[in-house]
Amino acid sequence: MTSSTPDGSFLTFADLLGLAGIDSEDVRLVRHQDGRLRPGRLHEAWRQDAGAFEQYQATQARETWPVGCRLASFIVTEARKTVFVGLYRVDGVGSAETGSLDVLTGADVSGHLQYDLVLLNDLAAYRDRVVIDWGAGTRSWVQRAANQPKPILEIADQSEPRFPGFREFVRPVEDVPTLPPGWQQVLRSVKGVYLLVDMDSGQQYVGSAKGADSLYGRWLQYATDGHGGNVGLRKAGEHGRRRYQVSVLEVVDENTPDTTIEQIESYWKNKLLTRTFGLNVN
Repeated sequence: MTSSTPDGSFLTFADLLGLAGIDSEDVRLVRHQDGRLRPGRLHEAWRQDAGAFEQYQATQARETWPVGCRLASFIVTEARKTVFVGLYRVDGVGSAETGSLDVLTGADVSGHLQYDLVLLNDLAAYRDRVVIDWGAGTRSWVQRAANQPKPILEIADQSEPRFPGFREFVRPVEDVPTLPPGWQQVLRSVKGVYLLVDMDSGQQYVGSAKGADSLYGRWLQYATDGHGGNVGLRKAGEHGRRRYQVSVLEVVDENTPDTTIEQIESYWKNKLLTRTFGLNVN
């Protein structure tokens, strides 16, 4: 629902700054959307681990903000909404050490500028609630608040994306720890057989989550160490950690015996030839 003032005009983000006693001349509007990451990934990261997002935001390849200004940060959600996530003050700037990797993209950011950003309490009640219309100039991802009032489209809690269902679920393993809480709960509640695909070589691995494990618990092991203790995956990663995509092949009732799950797992290994051409060694 579009927000408006009593006289019928649109409420803007500049209006919100003014109501909070913040001079818009001192504020930069920042819209985060990264083509290297799947849609919604930045918003998920902010929800699950704000520190990871803030480290990503603070690392820039070139001079982006003047020290002393404030940033009104927005993230594009999976639903393509531009939602406010916080007001920050730029307290200083340094340089990333040699060998530094971006916490979300994995890119080498050695020598990039590392801004000292401090999250402010101003407008805290509007975090993940205010959605603005950024307009057509999405390439201009940093703009002066005083020159760009930005209509507020809605002020409402932004609920997490709907779980896509087991058939449609596909995610990089590295995303598992930051999946929305509701998704994690769904994946904790079931056992079954899953597929890992090496995103560079295309080789496949069929695995199962049984016993006390859930799909989420098993995948979390891969996200943690890259192999989950599996011999074939450990060998594949001898020369560097591999990037895997995970999906669900089949889910089973929680009371299904482990032996039955192992039979289903073997069926999928035979069907996909992962012992012959993939990463399964048994």
